[in-house]
Amino acid sequence: MRVLLLLVGVFVSGVSLAGILESGETRSFMPDNNLHLEDFLTDSSNVSESQFNRIIEIGKEIYQPYADEKDESLVINNKWDDPTVNANCRRFWGKVTINMFGGLARRPEVSPSAFALVLCHELGHAYGGTPFLRKSSQMSAEGQADYFGSSDCLKKVIEVLEDEFPEYETTEFTEEACDGDAVCLRGLHAGQGLGSLLASFRQTDEPNYETPDPLVVKKTQLSYPDTIQCRLDTYLAGALDLDRPACWFKPEKEKEKEKDEK
Repeated sequence: MRVLLLLVGVFVSGVSLAGILESGETRSFMPDNNLHLEDFLTDSSNVSESQFNRIIEIGKEIYQPYADEKDESLVINNKWDDPTVNANCRRFWGKVTINMFGGLARRPEVSPSAFALVLCHELGHAYGGTPFLRKSSQMSAEGQADYFGSSDCLKKVIEVLEDEFPEYETTEFTEEACDGDAVCLRGLHAGQGLGSLLASFRQTDEPNYETPDPLVVKKTQLSYPDTIQCRLDTYLAGALDLDRPACWFKPEKEKEKEKDEK
């Protein structure tokens, strides 16, 4: 009877049951944008359709055991023909669905490893752990998805696909930071590409690994960090196995210390 009354109340309020069943937590790599209008840049794409499919295949293969552990299904949709410049992840009723779009892969800023890092960001939402957006959703916060993507997922994908990825550029800073480690260097190259993409979207200067965001948050930020630089700092921290940046993350022990001091 209670269930029937609930359903009646739902329809009376103008919300259909189908609407509720489709309302799971969905997170995207970047805010909605109009960059799909520039999809004519296909000729300058660094990612082929076969690479697009191969990266997705390997990501799925690596993280299927994570899904099995949670007794849920993992579906990654290859939407090569879709010009959307984004990617998203949704968990609902024992199913994780990730959509990867060709419009993102065709962006000139995006290398195969950068595309893999976006896939890893979405896998990070599903399997990156705390902090969560909401405890009930078990979906990792945006900064945590970035951090897990560069600290865990991308390294695993690169280890499998490194010989299939093209050469990458390095700088004196990245060479020194990574101490010449190829997986680390490729990860930083991927992060810089995504930093360039986000800067293009916001029409602002590109972030730089050598100029970290000085912001120290008072509490952990669950949505997108305030600056693109903070996201780049997170990629760097993950690649180097450093602590999560203070520009979005506040450790619990520091919160407790501040309470004691008050």
